[in-house]
Amino acid sequence: MAIGGNAADSVAAGATVSKFTLGAGAAQSISGRAGATTIGVEATLKGDIKTKGDIVIAGVVEGEVSSEGKLVVAQGGSVTGRVSAVEVVLEGRLNGDSAASKSLSILGSAEVRGDVTTPVIMIEPGATFIGRCSMTEQK
Repeated sequence: MAIGGNAADSVAAGATVSKFTLGAGAAQSISGRAGATTIGVEATLKGDIKTKGDIVIAGVVEGEVSSEGKLVVAQGGSVTGRVSAVEVVLEGRLNGDSAASKSLSILGSAEVRGDVTTPVIMIEPGATFIGRCSMTEQK
């Protein structure tokens, strides 16, 4: 089932999806790009997501999320599961491990519980980060 404008986006079989709307906050930074996938503020998705493009999660996702572009968990958004992308920006809640091949940013509004792996990390004052950080070589 396609979620966004990119035919390569996929959701695992058995996923349940509720009403979609465009998210706010960080979603505005990439939702205007062609092919960006948005999980809206009123959406709840149980299942894994894999996309070749950028993705903004302003709703709730329970499952693994991977992107070959930028992944944003917007303020008010929540992911329970592992996330991976070239660039990860966390403004909302993440309960799971994360991996970024280029950079990972934990903004002041974020609450992160899990280990992170990235070559570059930025943590703003006010952010909650409970976990370990493993620095890797940038690809």
